[in-house]
Parts: sequence; C-alpha cells; structure tokens
Amino acid sequence: MLLLQSIRLHDRDEALLKAEKILQSENIKWSELYETACFHGIRPQVSALFDVLQPSALPGQVKQDLSDAVQGNLIRQLRYAGEFLDIRDWLKEENITIIPFKGFWLGEAMYGNLAARESFDIDLFIDESDLGMIKQVMSGHGYSLHQGVEELNDEYVYRELAEYNFDRYDGDVRVSHVEFHWRSAMAFYRMNITLDDLRSHIITGMFQGKELKVFSPEANLLLIVMHHGAKECYVQLRHILDIACILDANPVIDTDWLSEHAEKFHLGNLLQLGVRLAGELTGVRIPEAFNAVMTDKHTGKMADNRIRIMSGHAGKLAIYKESLPSWAFKVASRDGLETKTKLLRHTLRKVVAPRLVPAQWRHYFFDSKIRKD
Repeated sequence: MLLLQSIRLHDRDEALLKAEKILQSENIKWSELYETACFHGIRPQVSALFDVLQPSALPGQVKQDLSDAVQGNLIRQLRYAGEFLDIRDWLKEENITIIPFKGFWLGEAMYGNLAARESFDIDLFIDESDLGMIKQVMSGHGYSLHQGVEELNDEYVYRELAEYNFDRYDGDVRVSHVEFHWRSAMAFYRMNITLDDLRSHIITGMFQGKELKVFSPEANLLLIVMHHGAKECYVQLRHILDIACILDANPVIDTDWLSEHAEKFHLGNLLQLGVRLAGELTGVRIPEAFNAVMTDKHTGKMADNRIRIMSGHAGKLAIYKESLPSWAFKVASRDGLETKTKLLRHTLRKVVAPRLVPAQWRHYFFDSKIRKD
C-alpha cells in the first residue's frame, strides 16, 4: 500500500523500493488514493514520497490536488500559529494560561516542520475556571461561538463537555476554529485529566523566536493517546504518525511518568497499542521500556485489527467513528472493569437503544435540559 510507504520514518530506502514495486505491479486508482490520503491526513507525506520517487507517475490532476493541499496546509498552519500568538497575548493580560497541543505546535515540535502535519483547528488546553473570562475575551476580539454551543446551558457544558469552541469569519467564510479544552473528551469517556494534572510537564518551547509554555513530549503523547486512541479509535494513519514523530523526536522519554498516568486514566492498553502500531507502521525506534509490547500477542491482535480497519475504503472509514464496531472497540480497549462497564452502559443507552426505535422517538434517550431556556 503506497500510503504506508509514505509514513515510514526509518528504512526510507526500503520504503521507496516497495513503493516503486507497487507502482510497477498494481493498477493504481489515483482518485481513490487521493481520497484515502485526505481521510488519513497524510497528504504532505504522500506528496513528499512522490517528490522523491516518480513525480511523473502522478496523473496531472492528482499532482495538482496534492500540491494545492500541501500549499493550503502551509498557509493555514502559519495563520493558525499567528492567531495563537494573538490569543495567548490577549489572555495573558487576564493572567490566563493556555497551552497549545496537537495542531500547528505538534507539527513544529515533533514533525520538525509545521507544514508536515495536516490540521484544521487550534487546540488549546486551559483551566476550567478560566472559561468565563475566555468567553469575554474571545467575543471582544471578533470571535463567535461555534454553531450549537451557544444553545447549551453552562451547567451541562461544565459537567459533560470537554471543550468550548469559537469561530472567526471573514464575510461568510470561516477562517479560524479555536477549541479550548479543560479535559480530553466528554465526561463519559472517563478521561478527566486537568491542567493541574499536567502542570509538572509544562515546559518552555520556542516558536519564531518567542518563548511559549508547552507540554512535554510525555504529556503530548498522553493527550494523543486519549484523543486518537480512546476517542477516535486509531483509524487514521496520522494518529499513528503523531505517536511515531513524538517518539522519533524524543529518543529519551520518561516512560515511568507516561505509564503511570496512562494507568491512572485507564489507558494502558491504548498506550501500548499506539506504540506497537507506531513501531510496525513507521519503523520508529521504540523506547526500551516498551520492547515487550512489540511481541505481546494480545497487543498484536489489537494492532492487526486496527491495521485492517485503516485499510478500508475512505468512505466507510469516515462513518466508522459512530458505528457499533467503533463503540465496541472503545469499551474493549480501555483498562479496568469499572471503566468498561460505564462505557458499555453509555453505549447501550445512548448509541444502541436509540437505533432500535423510530427516528421521531429518539430524543427521549437524551437529556432535554441541556439547552438554555
């Protein structure tokens, strides 16, 4: 599969040889390849592969689409980085700390090039107590609440949600989407990590000659496992590439802290699975503390299942997240009987049961008091 060769971080010569053989022996469906690369969020990697391999092998339209996507991503990440610096300065005046994660910062710090990672929003971690002032500051600088959020009452937002989102428009065109997180996912996921849990792993980074407060590699990896694994089910190659790039950029990592906090939030299996997938799919060197993961049979079966899922058609993968198999994975992949039981209960009540009744009755399965009067 050509896409797999594009994300190899090591053994690049071997990856190029395999890619050449695929080109010579298979009838490539180019529009499908582009659609799949788009879903997996790895168009910069696919474009880079063909730049080295055979630029002439790409049909003209696909080559142009890849070029446009890469250029568009570069412009977007530069804009988001500048926008982040503005938001940071506005909130700093109110003594509010915001920490960037995922997005442009992961590209800059872990990929070594902010344009090498596709993203479409600005993710910021905050203290929940600062949300009220953040609303005022963002509104005062021309941002509007993301559609739907403004309808929710504050009690529900604080109790159940994990983020509060703002958009900025230029006319009718949305040019920015900013997400403020005070935990990594909705409450039912049982990953209520807070900024206080991560304060010991806030460090100083540099971007465009300016100092930033950022998360350590360990904290970034933990949050990636929470989002990409527990919430998104490791269905995109970018999910795995993020883990691989963090490990590749940080050969020495505090695996004791990482494992301790993964266990605290019932993510031990997902951490091991993410590391296993990163090692298998990208060739990245795995920290010694995780060596046993690479030969563990249970983790291997989970990894094979994820690879099979990721190999599916992009159209099916796009709807996988809300499918029953994805919810089964969310339950099965977490640690601890209590966590599994509560996730299973949520799945049965909020996912399975509503699908068993006519559409006009499904609202009875959801809380009618979540919206403002």
